[in-house]
Amino acid sequence: MRVVIDQDLCGTTGQCVLTLPGTFRQREEDGVAELCVATVPQALHAAVRLAASQCPVAAIQVIEGDAGDDERASADPARCPAEAERQAAKDQRNPGGHDGTV
Repeated sequence: MRVVIDQDLCGTTGQCVLTLPGTFRQREEDGVAELCVATVPQALHAAVRLAASQCPVAAIQVIEGDAGDDERASADPARCPAEAERQAAKDQRNPGGHDGTV
């Protein structure tokens, strides 16, 4: 499976990011959606289809592919530079890993 986002059509609502934050992100400068992975692993196919169906302007296109593509992809947030930076900043602020809940 591959996912294509029509960035000219994107309405910057962030619905895709709310649905699947490790796979989608919004650019800091304008809020346009971007994809964090080239192909989507099998385990996330249903969630990506859901995110695409919930896009209010239908800017997300799901392209089904062969199973071999899924083996080479990962939804690891480290593939998404913005996510990796956010996580690093969070880890730096909270080196003990405690989220503050009691």
